[in-house]
Amino acid sequence: MARRFFALILIMALARPNVFACSCNYGGPFLKMAPRTTLVALVKVTKFLTFKNIYNSKTPMSMEVEIIDIYKGAESRKTITVWGDPGNLCRPYLDTFKEGQAYVIAFHPGSPGFGHDNEKETDYSISICGAFWLAADLRNQIVSGDINSNDRASQTMRLSRLRSELEINNHK
Repeated sequence: MARRFFALILIMALARPNVFACSCNYGGPFLKMAPRTTLVALVKVTKFLTFKNIYNSKTPMSMEVEIIDIYKGAESRKTITVWGDPGNLCRPYLDTFKEGQAYVIAFHPGSPGFGHDNEKETDYSISICGAFWLAADLRNQIVSGDINSNDRASQTMRLSRLRSELEINNHK
């Protein structure tokens, strides 16, 4: 009987890998995590694109962001699509981000077949397994969030200094 139960659990796990919740440890502050990604950019959230009903709440699944400046990597498009968490991926819920607000985000490439049905390789995602985004204040040219702390404390830094720190970290 125990063998049958174990076999059933194994079959369910292999047949539906996306039914399990995200599991990851906090990897560290932004300046530690950003060099591990393919694109780091100053962006502005322009609009939410797709939604899913989660706990009777209309939750954004994808958003369009306008690229203001690129700090690492290459991207020729002015706007990109970013996919969030439907409840089982190690990504933030996109309602964490606000339309019209600017952020510096360390992006991972899209994961077709793993993330969302309409997700493409040319799209992007964000991890929650560390500090992968910072809020940006364009008027004052500063960012805030867990930039380089040892205890997840929020810090503030000038955008120009953040760019310099990222350039140094990317060449290590």
